Amino acid sequence: MIKLSELLSESRDSINEELIRKKFSSIGDEEIPIWFGSPTSFSYTPRYILAIIIFSIHFIFYRVATTVYAEGREGFLYIFLRFMDQLFDLVDVFAFVFVMLIIARINHFLNISTSNVKISLFLIIVGIIPSIWFITNIIDWFLLLIGENGLNIPEWLDTWFLGLGIINSSIFLIYSVISQLSYSYLVTDKNIYLKRKIFFYNSYTIITIDEIVNLKTQMSFFGKMLGYGNLLLITEKNLEAKSNSNIERNGLQKFFYILKLLISYKRQRKELILKPSECFFGIKNPMLVYQLADEIIDNNNGEIEI
Repeated sequence: MIKLSELLSESRDSINEELIRKKFSSIGDEEIPIWFGSPTSFSYTPRYILAIIIFSIHFIFYRVATTVYAEGREGFLYIFLRFMDQLFDLVDVFAFVFVMLIIARINHFLNISTSNVKISLFLIIVGIIPSIWFITNIIDWFLLLIGENGLNIPEWLDTWFLGLGIINSSIFLIYSVISQLSYSYLVTDKNIYLKRKIFFYNSYTIITIDEIVNLKTQMSFFGKMLGYGNLLLITEKNLEAKSNSNIERNGLQKFFYILKLLISYKRQRKELILKPSECFFGIKNPMLVYQLADEIIDNNNGEIEI
């Protein structure tokens, strides 16, 4: 069985120290880089799936809205199908808004890596774009009707569902790829570094070994199969207890509290949930990194000989 000290040595030898020091310019000359990593593509799978869902919903509405059902056919069933088709043509834009709001709510409730405020707002904005466009067209028609200058906004066409689907899903996909590539993590004999770089934006979170009170790995079912997961660096800040005191509410306050729960309620998860900027998110072989970090913490009061 390989000793942990040998693991530390092997881990250090496997990284390009010169490149690491250029990437993490804040590393002290006396620090020894031990491990370097970043989120895997598998860890961002929920975001890539959500991009596919965004496009799929747009495509389904495009196909339904532009298809003429039972054209030229006789019979009660075909008449009903044509009636439903015409009815859908009247409400397809607003039905799209409803469906996207449902998707946003489900995504928020699931409390997974995509259930943050930014992504929820993006889904809501994606949902209301067609309705705003459609309402703007109505305002434009009204202005022309009363002899005023119109807004000159192109008329909303059902074929725009496809175009918006390509644009919106591409924006979300590119955002997800950039987010994944922006994070990088480093373990040295003295500090933990969490770095995020997006073009000219560059930020560091530095956690000293002394600050870490515990380490915890998180691996989903697929993470165990594919060998990736999260490594949580538990500090005193993470352990701060939240107040559970009961608050007396009057009738109106209860109404707004229930309304807030309907909008923002998430399923409870037993494990601590941290952002990619607050933990080693979606890294390869988190158990190995756990062993390395644990060994460094145990030896922090003495000299590490590698």
